[in-house]
Formats: sequence, C-alpha cells, structure tokens
Amino acid sequence: MLLGNPKTSWNETESMPTVSSTAFVDDSAVVIGDVRIGEQVYVAPCVSLRADEATPIIIGDECNIQDGVVFHGLEGSLIELGKRVSIAHGAVIHGPMKIGDESFVGFNAVVHASTLGRKCFVAHGGIVIGVKLSDGKFVPPGTLVDTQEKADSLGPIPDNLKHFNDEVVKVNLEFASGYRIKSKMCNL
Repeated sequence: MLLGNPKTSWNETESMPTVSSTAFVDDSAVVIGDVRIGEQVYVAPCVSLRADEATPIIIGDECNIQDGVVFHGLEGSLIELGKRVSIAHGAVIHGPMKIGDESFVGFNAVVHASTLGRKCFVAHGGIVIGVKLSDGKFVPPGTLVDTQEKADSLGPIPDNLKHFNDEVVKVNLEFASGYRIKSKMCNL
C-alpha cells in the first residue's frame, strides 16, 4: 500500500512514495510519505517504510528489504541506504540513519541513530545504537554496540561471511524482477 503522509506541525508537505519501475513492492507492504525506492529494489511482504516522522527514506539501487522489516525515525530525520544493502527479516531500522553500500543487517537486528560504512555486517540479533561503524566492521550475533568505543573495537567480517551479502543481493534481484513480472501478468 502506497500512502501519502499526513500534514503535521513539523512537516506541512504531503508526499507520496516514488518507486522505480524496475522495483517490486509487495502488496502487503506499507510505504508512507517521501520514500524513494531505487532501481531493482525488492520490498518483501509485511514491510513498513514510514516517512511520516522521519523524512525522506531513501532506498538505493539493488537493495532488498525483507519480510517484516520496519523503517521509522525521529522527527525530521533522514534514513538513507546505499546500493546493494540487505535488511533481513524482522529488522528495525530507526533514524536518523545512514547505511553504506553493500552492507548487511541480519534477522531481528536493530540499528538506531547510527551510521554504517560500506560493507558492514550486523549479524542476526545485533543491536547498534548511536554510533558510527567504519567500513567493513562486523557486529557478531546478539552483540550490543552502544558506545563509540565498542564500535571502534569491532573486527572485520569473518572470511566465511565476506560474500554472504553478495548471495543475498543476487537472490533478491531475481525476486524483484520475477515478482514484478508475475504481478503484471496477474493484473492483465
């Protein structure tokens, strides 16, 4: 469902989402306000992308937003994903937020008021709050990173996970294309 945001005291501009013609947004997803969805993006069932308080939400090309993910943010904050970013099932992305190209955020992870560099990997259940992660940092499963000291002490992505996001992006690019074609055929 694509909806305009309501006028509020902090935002008197009503905006509708913009979705690239090569992207796919599942019918059960809710996309509200100034959400900009790039080329070949896959937005799975039951996703919530709410640019009614945080605005805009920018989803870069070839990203995938998987089932049950929630994007929201503090009043007037920006949420921006670079290219080829994967946000896995049930994650919560809360702005202000910037996630660099080719990063991965795992199942049920929470990322809030943070900046993630390029090729970062927040493993399943990781929690990142109020910090900046340098390029290539790895947040182990279930780890809380809530100080810059903790963020700076994180290591690199383990060798066995270095290409994990590439595989996730590959699968979801096919979903974006396949579901878009299937959706058009059903609407004929």
